[in-house]
Amino acid sequence: MTTDKFRADWHKASYDRFLNDRLPQLLADRLPLVGYTSTITDSHTCAVIVTVAGNGAKVATTFTDLPYPTSEGIFNLHGELRTVVPWVAHSDLDRAAVKCVGELLYEWVDERLGEAANDLPWDETLLRAWLPLDKWIHDFMQHHRHAQTLDVTNWSARISHPRRIIIEQRTALITPSQWGRVDPFEMPEGPNLGRIFALSLGASIRDGAIVIDDDSPEATLGSTSVMIPCLEHDDPNRLLMGANMMRQWLPYTEPEPALVQTGNEPNAPHFWCGRNLLTAFIPWGEDTFEDGIVLSKSAAQRLSNLHHTEVGWIGGQPFDLYHEIEPGDKLSNRHGAKGVVCRILADDQMPQLADGTPVELIVSSLRLPGRMTLGHLREAVLGRLARHEGTPVIAPPFHGPSEAEIRQRLIAADLPVDGMETLRGARSAYVHPSLVGWVYWGRTNHLARDKMAFAVDAPQQGQLLGDLEVAALRKVGATEILREHFLTRAANAAAPAALAIGSVAQAAPPTPQFVQLQQRLAAAGIQVALVDDALHFSFGAVAEG
Repeated sequence: MTTDKFRADWHKASYDRFLNDRLPQLLADRLPLVGYTSTITDSHTCAVIVTVAGNGAKVATTFTDLPYPTSEGIFNLHGELRTVVPWVAHSDLDRAAVKCVGELLYEWVDERLGEAANDLPWDETLLRAWLPLDKWIHDFMQHHRHAQTLDVTNWSARISHPRRIIIEQRTALITPSQWGRVDPFEMPEGPNLGRIFALSLGASIRDGAIVIDDDSPEATLGSTSVMIPCLEHDDPNRLLMGANMMRQWLPYTEPEPALVQTGNEPNAPHFWCGRNLLTAFIPWGEDTFEDGIVLSKSAAQRLSNLHHTEVGWIGGQPFDLYHEIEPGDKLSNRHGAKGVVCRILADDQMPQLADGTPVELIVSSLRLPGRMTLGHLREAVLGRLARHEGTPVIAPPFHGPSEAEIRQRLIAADLPVDGMETLRGARSAYVHPSLVGWVYWGRTNHLARDKMAFAVDAPQQGQLLGDLEVAALRKVGATEILREHFLTRAANAAAPAALAIGSVAQAAPPTPQFVQLQQRLAAAGIQVALVDDALHFSFGAVAEG
């Protein structure tokens, strides 16, 4: 599929209206305008010439290097890619007014441009002081709350960002008008739920409104959700996570297409940001507890850019080509299944298929009933078919192969008709049949090395250690680290040194807790005094404060 389907051309159309129609009209209302010209100087800049009448002569000034959007709605501001997310009035999207970059920029200039008196002695200095158009536009791109730095984590993030909208007044989380206009899955999980949406592929912004151009089922999805195969078999909550995490996948210098595709994928370089891994859905002890993932050594190498240590470029922006994957890094697939790499084992320590092929990734099957990410089970089976047939299997959203068709193709390929196999080798205590197949996994931009923090990197503050961290340190026998953390490690060197010598002498009364009790009772008019190890109570005036 070409990338035209993913374009957000309403940004450019709105900016052109501002540049060619609304801005000159505004200038004519506020200034003695006698001439106005706008020209596109290159792919991302334009120039404006403004001419006014003054002192019997014409005064002109030229504003150069003004930002100009691409057909995708992306501005290049001195090397920084930015986009302006459209403003939507309220949650009833069929009636809500929509303001794109041109309308928002018009309001920005309108608030700052005053009406000039008729007798002003115009010259170029005064004109540029009265109308600093270049400064206003650059300030808008830098400081307006709808002008955002473009997300260039990967191709999907770069394309999806200009297709978002922000609702000014959220009146409801879900409304009937959302159908066909916004993606039902690609949205935030936090307080912006119901405020930030991604437009459906079948919708566009025209004449200040969101218009449905295509109401087919696939067209109701956004640019990311439409890439999820077997989407109809996943829980919507997990699809939300899957669509969001696909935009967080780190790119590879050597892309690998998925064995199971939707047919909606673009013919664009660097779109594919994952790896097809032979996945077994089995429990593997503590290493697959909750969201734990076990990787083979060969799979870890494929998930790493081991031979590319330089900085790469996508969309004119640099990105670090990350190195070897390590425990603590986060993986996810297109169906919202996610996990943290807990252990990397040698290939010969991984379970094997009947033909001796080692499994590349192990994820527990115990979480499937609760999370209902059944789509990646179908993907695993279809992945085996694609591997056997030598060509990708196409499973469009809502129109994937039926169960009967999958069974027929498995029989024809001489593969287990239920997709189940009893793994052997390595720790072979688990002898029950389990589902094994190729699933497309990506490495998200949540890396263990980026999460590590050191005392020299941040202001001095309290040390935090949670129950899970304490349990992990106990399990590996790090008793001295625990002892230091709870007893002797502190910024105050004198107290740990005194504690190391021996027992610390008891402080003289009163204790801090007793002083606090005195203050609380004094607030109620009760005076408490400690005299010769005896307490004395009396009533007095209520303490203020």
